[in-house]
Amino acid sequence: MKRILSIGFFLFTAFSFCQNIINWNNAADVSNMSMYGNNFPRIVVDANGNPLVIWNNGSNLYFSRWNGTGFLTPSQLNTNGSSVAGANWMGPDIASRGDTVYVVYKTKPENDTSSHIWCISSFDGGITFNTSNRVDYIGNNFSRFPTITIDNLGNPIIGFMEFNAAFADPQWVVSKSLDFGNTFSNPIQASGWSGPNSEVCDCCPSKIISNGLNVAMPYRDNNSNIRDTWSGISLDGGNTFTHGINVDQLNWTIMSCPASGPDGVIIEDTLITTYMSAAGGGYRVYYNKSSMTSNFGSSAIPLDQFTPATLNSQNFPRVDYNLGSLVFAWKQISGGIQELAIQFTENIQNGINPTQEVIDQNNIGGVDVALYNGQIWVVWEDESSGTVKYRNGNYTSQATLISKDKFSIKATPNPSSNQWVISGEEINNNSLIILSTINGNPINVMSIENDHSVILDNTQLTSGIYFATLYTNAGKVVIRLMKN
Repeated sequence: MKRILSIGFFLFTAFSFCQNIINWNNAADVSNMSMYGNNFPRIVVDANGNPLVIWNNGSNLYFSRWNGTGFLTPSQLNTNGSSVAGANWMGPDIASRGDTVYVVYKTKPENDTSSHIWCISSFDGGITFNTSNRVDYIGNNFSRFPTITIDNLGNPIIGFMEFNAAFADPQWVVSKSLDFGNTFSNPIQASGWSGPNSEVCDCCPSKIISNGLNVAMPYRDNNSNIRDTWSGISLDGGNTFTHGINVDQLNWTIMSCPASGPDGVIIEDTLITTYMSAAGGGYRVYYNKSSMTSNFGSSAIPLDQFTPATLNSQNFPRVDYNLGSLVFAWKQISGGIQELAIQFTENIQNGINPTQEVIDQNNIGGVDVALYNGQIWVVWEDESSGTVKYRNGNYTSQATLISKDKFSIKATPNPSSNQWVISGEEINNNSLIILSTINGNPINVMSIENDHSVILDNTQLTSGIYFATLYTNAGKVVIRLMKN
């Protein structure tokens, strides 16, 4: 799933690459009807690696999921009569962890205190969605650009831009839920690290990201029109943001907002961000790698270090990571032709591949990308057909690192009225299991005496949500349990 995977630490300093081979299928439509629009597509995957896609048409939010052979007819998620804020450069956001899926969107008009940010949840991989819950309790202030990630327990963490009552002084703030998107905490500020008078670039969306207790809120800053990309850093699951990192350092000075924000992934202590800057005179995409605990990032590194001589511009970069593989995707214009480019690395232990591959041409708008277990999915706006296009392929990962999402551990039945059977190849008689409440209070701690399974009796528990945390030789995994 997207942007919340955890692996062992890796090295970026080696640059010995195996050939990166992706076996691509032909491009096709997510939906072949332009009536649904194609603005700002975003893609994640469910527990089985099936892609889930959202986008907007400037008024409505649409969702489609893969059924094994193709994408289903889009469904409209804003069913409460509201109109969704969106365009080809901004709109709703989606996050997934297994079959837990959250979607956030802002209603319009954006500069109206009666327009709010809403969160929709699904716990069956997008088959059904629950009703929307409001996120932004900020008095007479205004909100914009919601973005979402999911913590290790399956709760949403939402970032959004907050303006004061005069629709000025924009800042990025973060609000958390501890009850799976039903209610949200008061927002805390995650931006403002470049100086006491700084604000954020008020028309640049962003993407909040997390891995365990590490949470990052990358954003385009605005400090006297220096619009470098910064990231607010939290090391306690988004409860507090203690410092910020300049992950850009190109000192791009521009008097107006470029309407292009960053993306990122977190791998252990390493934060990788990607963004666009025109500090060198032309619109180019870059990435940065920094330690989450540092107060200073490395210099910007150009994507595609063997840039074609015909390159005119690049924009809207995205990034994803899975099982040791990393991919960047972006839109570019080269020789006057619009192109969809990716930069794919099968095994980041060998360093990040510095060359690009063009996978589609003509009429390319905003893009997004997702990796899962040897599969790559790319979606983009087709500006000719007015539809969301996709292309998928497969590759063989060279990584030998363990992904916590690849655990075979599962609970059956779930929901249950009398007991859960927790089973998986990783469970052995050296394993430990902790059963806890939804608030994290432990109910029972026990050593596992048998290999591959353990029975948890729940007859004395009240109906509700619980968590089983297993500590195995392969690592830690948390399972969400439901008691009827």
